[in-house]
Amino acid sequence: MQSLRAYSSLYGALIAAGVAKVVVGAIDPDPRVSGGGIERLKSAGIEVVVGVEEEACRQLNEAFIHRTLYKKPFGILKYAMTLDGKIATTTGHSAWVTSKESRHLVHQLRSTCDAVIIGGNTVRRDNPYLTTHQVSSHNPLRVVMSRRLDLPTQANLWDTQEVPTLVFTEVGSACDKQKQLSAQGVEVLALKSLTPLAVMQNLYDRGLSCVLWECGGTLAAAAIAQKPFKKLWHLLPQKLSAVV
Repeated sequence: MQSLRAYSSLYGALIAAGVAKVVVGAIDPDPRVSGGGIERLKSAGIEVVVGVEEEACRQLNEAFIHRTLYKKPFGILKYAMTLDGKIATTTGHSAWVTSKESRHLVHQLRSTCDAVIIGGNTVRRDNPYLTTHQVSSHNPLRVVMSRRLDLPTQANLWDTQEVPTLVFTEVGSACDKQKQLSAQGVEVLALKSLTPLAVMQNLYDRGLSCVLWECGGTLAAAAIAQKPFKKLWHLLPQKLSAVV
């Protein structure tokens, strides 16, 4: 409702300012406002041009458009692969598969997302921060999926003073661990069935638009099976190689 009032105020300000011409890249897909503001401007005698760089505008706002049309967040699956087809080192760690340049691109990608999701294996093996590492002042909500809550007592993700962390688990799992995480400021939510689609539904209900799946092989396989994402980012050792 607040955003609708903001739209109304914007159109009213344009009319009051005596603007003669307004250029619109793409029409808002939200049926509550779609085209209404344009008609209001035209009724006030303002020339309105629609569709300038429309495709670029839609790409820029793809997460918002997807959320509006399909009632679910826009998911991105990011994975890195070595030249021999592996997604982790021989020790099982994935943090150093890619180059410094590639990791910088990942930090930039995180800055455009509302949440970033990993599984318990990644917490145990890599102990990540999942921040933008000061690439941006915006850090996404850090999300962990763990059925059994067999997570370390100490982890960088449990420091929530600057960036919140949300752990999804299943009903009945490790009550002591749930209490411990909650005491550290981590939000723990137990679902009846912990699946990628169930997590995405919860994140949609929280108002999130863009979610990055930055998980290891096990959770990535589950995500691929349920397809909670619309875009795939593939990282090679030296650079970002493809966006699908």
